[in-house]
Amino acid sequence: MRWTGVFFLAVFCFTFAWGGESGPQPAPVRGTSLVRALQASRKGNRVALSWSQPRQILDAQSPLPHPLVTRLCRDISSTRAKPRSASSAPVCAEPLGEIDPRRPSIPHMLTVSSKSDNEIAVRFVDTLPKDSEGADPPRSAFYRVELRDERGRSVGFSEPAVVSLAPVLPAKGLHSELDARGVYLIWENEIEDRPSSLQFGYRVYRREKTGSRKFAIPYLQAVVHTSEGERWTAVDTNIEWDTKYLYWITPVTKVYSDRGVFLTEILGEDSAPLEVNTHNVFPPAVPERLLVLVSHGPGKKFIDLTWAPNGEKDLEGYNVYRREEGGAAGRINSKPLATLSFQDLDVVPGHRYFYSISAIDVRGNESAKSAELAELVR
Repeated sequence: MRWTGVFFLAVFCFTFAWGGESGPQPAPVRGTSLVRALQASRKGNRVALSWSQPRQILDAQSPLPHPLVTRLCRDISSTRAKPRSASSAPVCAEPLGEIDPRRPSIPHMLTVSSKSDNEIAVRFVDTLPKDSEGADPPRSAFYRVELRDERGRSVGFSEPAVVSLAPVLPAKGLHSELDARGVYLIWENEIEDRPSSLQFGYRVYRREKTGSRKFAIPYLQAVVHTSEGERWTAVDTNIEWDTKYLYWITPVTKVYSDRGVFLTEILGEDSAPLEVNTHNVFPPAVPERLLVLVSHGPGKKFIDLTWAPNGEKDLEGYNVYRREEGGAAGRINSKPLATLSFQDLDVVPGHRYFYSISAIDVRGNESAKSAELAELVR
C-alpha cells in the first residue's frame, strides 16, 4: 500500500465500522449515489475532505454482501476547465490512497467512524503539492471517491468536490504598538502581481492569554506601500487595560470570475500568535474649557472654577493647581475631584491668582496641566 503526501492521523471504530453482517443489509446500488456529501475545504496547503458511504455492497451474483475498497483521487487542472475525466468515463488521475477492509491495518491518515449499521463517515486530509499555487489563472483541485468491489471492479465514482488553488498571502513580521486608543497591529505581505480575479485580505483574531474564546476584530483596512513591500495595519480599540492578549492574522483570498462574480473564499494558515500586554501608562487628555470667575458671598470673596469633562472610561478625577505671580504652582485639592467645579475659598483681596487643572486616571497617570487662567481678587 503506497500513500503520497503528508496526512494527519486519527482512526476510530474500525472493528465496528467494517465488521459483521448485523442489521439490515444495503440494497445493490451502483454509481455515484453510493458516496454522499463529498465536501472539500482548504486552509493553507491542506484540504480536509469528508464523505459518507456504505460499508458493503450487494450484487446479483452473490447472496452475501461484498466489502468495498475505497480509493481517493485528485486531479489538478485549470479553474476554467473541468477535470480531465469529465469529458469521458471518470478515471483516477492521481490516486492518493485507499481503504481496504480486508487488510489487517488501516491507513494512518484517516478518520473512519460509524454513522449507522450500514454506513460509515470518512475524513481525510490531503497536503497539496508545493507548486500547486501561483498559476495564472489559478488552478483547482478536483477530488473524487472511487468504490471498487472485492474483484477490483469499479462500482462508481462520486461527483467531484472542488477547491481553488489560488494563492494566499501570509502575514509576515506581525508586531504591535500600544497607545491610548488601543493596540495597533502591523504586518507585511509580499506580492508583485495582483490578478484581477483575486482579492487578498486578512482577518484579525484575539483571545485572552488565559482564555480559550477567540474574537474577530473589526478593523478598517489601511495599507502603506513601501520599497520593502506592503504594510497592513489594524487597530483594536475594544480592549481591557492591563490584560494579556494573543493576536493572530488569517489570510483570506476571494476568487472572482472574469465577469466579477464571487466564486469562493480560501483561508491561509494562521500567523504565529503575538502576545500583547495592555499595560496602561498613558495619561488622560488635558482638560479643556476652564473658566475662572471671582464670586461673592456674605462678607467673603472666593473664586469659582469650572471645566468640561474628559471622556476616558478609567478617569478617577481632576486636580486643581494655583500659583501667585512669581511663584510655583501647587495642588490645592486634597484628593482627585469627581466633579467639574471647584471653589477656592482661600483667597485674599488684592492678589492675582493663576489656575490650571489636570486629569488623573485610576492608575495614577496624570495629564499635563491646562493653560493657566488668572483672576484678580479686588
